[in-house]
Amino acid sequence: IGVRLVGSEMCIRDRMSKSLGNTVDPMKLIKQSGAELLRLWSASQDYGQDMNFSNEGFQRVTETYRRLRNTMRFLLGNIGDFDYEKDKISYEQMMPLDKWALDSFYQFLNTIEGHYNNFEFYKVYHAMNNFFTVSLSAHYLDIIKDRLYTAKTDGLERRSCQTVLYILTENLIKAMAPLTSFLSEESYSHFAGKTKDSVFLESFPKAQKDWENTEAREDFNKLFELRTEVAKFLEESRRNKDIGSSLEAKVSLELPKELFALANKYKTELNEFFITSQTEFTQGDAIKVQVLKAEGEKCPRCWNYDKLEEIKTFGSVCGKCKEALS
Repeated sequence: IGVRLVGSEMCIRDRMSKSLGNTVDPMKLIKQSGAELLRLWSASQDYGQDMNFSNEGFQRVTETYRRLRNTMRFLLGNIGDFDYEKDKISYEQMMPLDKWALDSFYQFLNTIEGHYNNFEFYKVYHAMNNFFTVSLSAHYLDIIKDRLYTAKTDGLERRSCQTVLYILTENLIKAMAPLTSFLSEESYSHFAGKTKDSVFLESFPKAQKDWENTEAREDFNKLFELRTEVAKFLEESRRNKDIGSSLEAKVSLELPKELFALANKYKTELNEFFITSQTEFTQGDAIKVQVLKAEGEKCPRCWNYDKLEEIKTFGSVCGKCKEALS
């Protein structure tokens, strides 16, 4: 990745100079933080520009690495009971948000392949950081947790997102390997679908054209903008102690014509999307958001608020949990 060691000093494309006093002992960094972080920091730097090492910059890379590692652990943990050949869901049957996730991954893989081919490793780093932080952590993984943890174990909704998680895991391990060799090798050793002795015997992943979905991309980009707006009101209600978690909320929306049609198209997914117990919407001239207390009682299993039903063995649960436990 353009790193070479000279004595006890690190030179990156000769941009570090002893006369400038900006050299750093790589062995000291390796001893403190490991070779993996040194390699990732090197990859994050634009070697076409003057480069200066700083503890602050190195700490930012450390935080990025921690996020990558935690995300891979989450992905591997949530496909532990998933047999891809037996349990996978066809693309046509997938939930709309899962199709959006695959489209986002399709764009990501195409982007980083181009950067790798051009030796622009710092662009790979930034694309990877953005994909893990925004597309996965802030959006997709945050939303599907309810499905993963409370939906029927072998039901369509859960298997649909597990199919996507499997695809993400398999391909991310390979795509990350040039920059995070140790993490990729460790993740590969825990991946049930591995076919080689090492991830470095695998080929670089290719974005599948079947994953591309411009309709889902355009629709959910608009819905995520709405979700950001709704989140502001939910946070304000939390600060005012009107609600605790967002599941205690019922969101009432007034939406302009285009957004109203979009909300109507995905109305069955809106509670999951906003992570609220109830959502209602009407058509208006502009976006207006109101946060109310959710109706019904708190389900002891999923923590959503709804009308509870008594079922044998499990006691009182909501209709969704009743179906999951049946």
